[in-house]
Amino acid sequence: MKRCRDIGVTSAIVVAVMLIMAVELAAGQTLTPALITQERSVKDGVFTPDQAARGRERYEASCQRCHGIDLAGGAGRSLTGAVFLRDWTGLTLDSLFERMQSMPPGGSESLAADAYVDIITYVLERNGFPAGGDELSTRFLNAVRVEGEEGPDVVPNFALVRVVGCLAGSAADGWRLADASAEVRTTDPEPSAGDELRAVQAIPLGEGAFRLMYVFPSPEAYVGHMVETKGLLIRGASDSAGDSLNVTSVQSLAPRCGRP
Repeated sequence: MKRCRDIGVTSAIVVAVMLIMAVELAAGQTLTPALITQERSVKDGVFTPDQAARGRERYEASCQRCHGIDLAGGAGRSLTGAVFLRDWTGLTLDSLFERMQSMPPGGSESLAADAYVDIITYVLERNGFPAGGDELSTRFLNAVRVEGEEGPDVVPNFALVRVVGCLAGSAADGWRLADASAEVRTTDPEPSAGDELRAVQAIPLGEGAFRLMYVFPSPEAYVGHMVETKGLLIRGASDSAGDSLNVTSVQSLAPRCGRP
């Protein structure tokens, strides 16, 4: 009897999977192996020309007033060119989707999720990324990464980043991070918490150094601590100049800073 029950459960799972696939296919989304198993980039043709055309209509109706007819910005931020790549390189499209869902101001409830996805595809098209044979859907936003010509791992200048390091310096001489980890992009300027904080606490120290700018309130109590610092990355004009962080938050991870 137990074997019969197991077979019944397995059959039900198979039927459920087939139903999900049928719904996706009916919606025009082809479940190709690449879509299911691989992280892709915006260079890989993740939308169709027809979807971008729908996105243009929705952009003109809901976004153009703030972001401009050419997407170059105005009352709203630019969605094209160097600004777009600086804001989103290294992040997946679900981050852009979440940001877009708060817009337009006072009118976000009038747009469905698929409308925002269509607008994203129009933005990608205007940034020169190629179309492909499958439409983009909400299901795959977290598997598509934004990248420019230099690739997905290059953190662009002025990006919001997180760094772990040893706090040194003073208010008079300037604050700095020593033995710092490599900068990693983040979407939250506030100190990490919960699972994210536990992950940050496990980051090992590195070989980097950063000058800290506009640190308020004073982090004096954390001198000598291992700290998490978030801020806007400002690349040095030369290799010898070093990089800086325009700080948004500093929190102590441990009262002593040193390698194990």
